[in-house]
Amino acid sequence: MISPPHGHVAPVRVHFDELDPMGMLHHSRYILLFDRVISAYWNEQGWDTDPAKSVFKEVILVVRDLNITYHVPITGISEPLVHFWLEKIGRSSVIYGFRMLSSDQTVVHAEGRRVNVNLDPATLTPAPISAEAREAAITLLGVPVQA
Repeated sequence: MISPPHGHVAPVRVHFDELDPMGMLHHSRYILLFDRVISAYWNEQGWDTDPAKSVFKEVILVVRDLNITYHVPITGISEPLVHFWLEKIGRSSVIYGFRMLSSDQTVVHAEGRRVNVNLDPATLTPAPISAEAREAAITLLGVPVQA
């Protein structure tokens, strides 16, 4: 696997029950693949939904906006790659860019962006992103590369 100049790339498994009747990954599952990879990445960095276990104060991150463009269907049981990066870190939100790639990285199956907002657990209103989370996220900053 080629390392990107920014962000993170990881394989993710497509299971039989995620395929539609035509043998293609159902459109709703693309974002689930992204969620699996991004959750695993942040878990490895020490994030947890339990504030007592997490190394970060941010435990409630919600999706504010999500856009995805589909290019070439993912077919069959396979292990495509998910490449994601941060386009921007704001006061209380982050913007992720992502691409779903073939395992050999020659095909871009889909691409998009997602805005996550950090919420205060007590008020469920936007809360500033901590210095610790900003520092951990810095390696994800970048601009998308062309496939």
